[in-house]
Amino acid sequence: MLKKALTFAKNNYLLVAFLFLGVLSFVFSKSPEDKPETFIPAPRSVDTFIPRGFVLVPIEIANASSLASLVGDVGGVVDLYLASGENKKGGYKVGTKLKLLRAPLNPEQYAVLVREDESSRLLSHTGPFIAVVQNPDEKGNQVASTATSSRIRVEYQN
Repeated sequence: MLKKALTFAKNNYLLVAFLFLGVLSFVFSKSPEDKPETFIPAPRSVDTFIPRGFVLVPIEIANASSLASLVGDVGGVVDLYLASGENKKGGYKVGTKLKLLRAPLNPEQYAVLVREDESSRLLSHTGPFIAVVQNPDEKGNQVASTATSSRIRVEYQN
């Protein structure tokens, strides 16, 4: 029996070498020090990423459906304009180069990242707003002041 095994090994040395290396790789790949990968859950809300001195202001966007296909899953950089409606004239620029974020739990809801001292100016405008997409590399957000420059009109009567 031993003679037959030695003869088989001499005639099929490639097969024997392959099986021997396979057994060795199996033995050394199962190390007891291997630990299962740890799962780090994704944050459920974006409030953990708000920089110091900034706030997220939820806003209503009139062109949300078309904006969703342009800015992707996370958001982008936008200019905000007042949408026209009853008792108000549209087209007034409210904010420039604002970081727009989509809510992770409700992708139809948007918020803009503004400085804390500018949030009251943004909230003084009643929505909905129209968002115009900017280059994502743009920096320097700014909310327009609520005080509009009033034109003085002088009428002469004879």
